[in-house]
Amino acid sequence: MEEHFDEYEHWNFDYEKHMFSGRSGKGRSKKEASQNTNHHDVSGHTRKLATKFVNTYHRRNRTESK
Repeated sequence: MEEHFDEYEHWNFDYEKHMFSGRSGKGRSKKEASQNTNHHDVSGHTRKLATKFVNTYHRRNRTESK
């Protein structure tokens, strides 16, 4: 497949990984970075609440078994 590449395609492959996209990180564009961030959850802190409920459940089971 490489025999079909010309000098410009090799240049594109070499410099594609050095994309400077202004603090978006991981070589992503600003659009990609905004799509892959934490989004607002209208139902609130679901992960925080779920962890709290699980920990409470385990804590209660531990004290009841003693």
